[in-house]
Amino acid sequence: MAEAMAGFPQIRQEADAVELRLDLFEEPFDLGVLLRERGDLPVVVTLRPPHEGGRSPLPAAARLEILLRAAELGADYVDLEWDAASPEAMSALRSAGARVVVSRHDFSAMPPDLADGWWPALAALGPDVVKVVGTAGDVRDCLPVVRALSSDRATVPTIAIAMGEPGLLTRVLALRAEQCFLTYAMLGQSSATAPGQLTAREMRETYRVERLRPGTRVFGLLGPHAEDARLREYNAWFAEDNWDAVSVPFKTHTDAPGIVAAFRELPVSGWHIHGSDLQSAVLQALDDLAPSAAKHNTVNGVVRRQDGGLVGHWVESPREQYEVWRSED
Repeated sequence: MAEAMAGFPQIRQEADAVELRLDLFEEPFDLGVLLRERGDLPVVVTLRPPHEGGRSPLPAAARLEILLRAAELGADYVDLEWDAASPEAMSALRSAGARVVVSRHDFSAMPPDLADGWWPALAALGPDVVKVVGTAGDVRDCLPVVRALSSDRATVPTIAIAMGEPGLLTRVLALRAEQCFLTYAMLGQSSATAPGQLTAREMRETYRVERLRPGTRVFGLLGPHAEDARLREYNAWFAEDNWDAVSVPFKTHTDAPGIVAAFRELPVSGWHIHGSDLQSAVLQALDDLAPSAAKHNTVNGVVRRQDGGLVGHWVESPREQYEVWRSED
């Protein structure tokens, strides 16, 4: 309780909403005090059982009683697991004053039917918000999340995320979607509630997420590690030039051609490739080479032409990479 109370001033300063994960409290908590301390921020109250990634040992009926009390005390939203989301439970929570997030999680893998199976099944239950979350073992596992948030599928407010380090990009790019209800961030490294989270400060200062909208272009930094300095640099240039774009990391050690080909679907408007093996292999996924890349027979930058074709370049500096991207604006 004391740790949560100490974090509220920073939360009120940096966040647009707050989630109260009641199942993570190791000591008794005072719901009334917690809800008052959130200030004017909308709040989602969650009491997650172990089979959905939480720590609450309580049976479903006892968890519902606590969520009902939170609703009565002013919680804007409560998070109800999909297998506990009966019509009676949702009606009771709404009568108590809260709106209902119905959620489902997979902490072991990314369900291939997350968009076409999980999402419509949860939406059919009639929640105010649908939440579907899987775990990415590869950056291509992010594509079901992208599909779940697409305008032709998501007809109600939606939270869709890929957990794990390869899924980091979904926490940023979700905010491009019109139906995205929210995304999650942590205060600091010690306060993560799921793998792959960014801090609220990183979301604002590195990725400048307040600029994102459906038409925001995506540029990928593909390589074995996230180049934080380069991400900050590119995103700062986008903001300075008022260019509607964002750069995000695509972390991988292998199969650059497969990843670049898969993300034509998004689409990704350009790539920065780091790692010599990846720079050689990515040639297989491209439609054309600029003279600089043909000369080196290797590629460290890619730009998507207006006709959708991918052109490989060899650039000598981040600024040159940026100008190559701008050339197809």
